[in-house]
Amino acid sequence: MKKKKILIINSHPRQDSFCNALACEYRRGAEDVGHKVHFVTLRNLKFDPIMRQKHGEEMHKMEDSLLKQQKLIKWCDHLVIITPMWWMGMPALLKGYIDRVFTPDFAFSYREDSIIPFPIRLLKGRSARVIYTQGGPQYIVGSIGFDAFWKAFKYGVLLFCGFSPIHRTFFDNIVKETKEKKFDKWLKQAYQMGRKAK
Repeated sequence: MKKKKILIINSHPRQDSFCNALACEYRRGAEDVGHKVHFVTLRNLKFDPIMRQKHGEEMHKMEDSLLKQQKLIKWCDHLVIITPMWWMGMPALLKGYIDRVFTPDFAFSYREDSIIPFPIRLLKGRSARVIYTQGGPQYIVGSIGFDAFWKAFKYGVLLFCGFSPIHRTFFDNIVKETKEKKFDKWLKQAYQMGRKAK
C-alpha cells in the first residue's frame, strides 16, 4: 500500500467530544501502518476567524498559524476534516478556518478572460474525506434538510478548490444512549479508515 501524507483537521471546539475521539482513532490507524500524519486541532490555533476586508481590497495580513496551515494543505495527499454538523452547517470555528485559509490565489482563482466565472481549482491532486456527527437521523437530514451541509461542503468548498475524490462518513442520531451503544464500533471504523488512508 502506498504511504500517504495525511492532514487531519479536528474542528470540534471541545476536548471531550466524540469528534475528538474519532480524530484520534483515525490518526492512530494511519500512523500504525506508516502514513505520514499532521494532526491539527482548530481550537488550539490562534487566529481571527473573521474575514474583515471589504470586497476588492487586498487580503489582510495572515497570521503565521494560518500560513502554516496553507503549507500543510499543499503538503498533504489526503485531507481529513472531522467536525460536528450544527444547525445544518459547520461550527463557527471551522467556517472561520475555511474563510481565512482557503483564500483566492491559494485555493482557487478565476480566469480573467472568461465570461462565466468558472474557478481555476488550485488544490487539485488531493483527495478528501469529511467525517461528521449529527444529532438527527439521516433520513430526516437528507429529506427535510436536503442534505444541505454535505452539498455545501462537498461542492461549495472542496470540489470548488480541486479536491477529488471526496468522500464522507457520518454518524447520525448522536444522542447519549446511541453513542454509548455504538461508540466502540464507530471508533473502530475511524481506525480502519485511517489505516487505509480513506
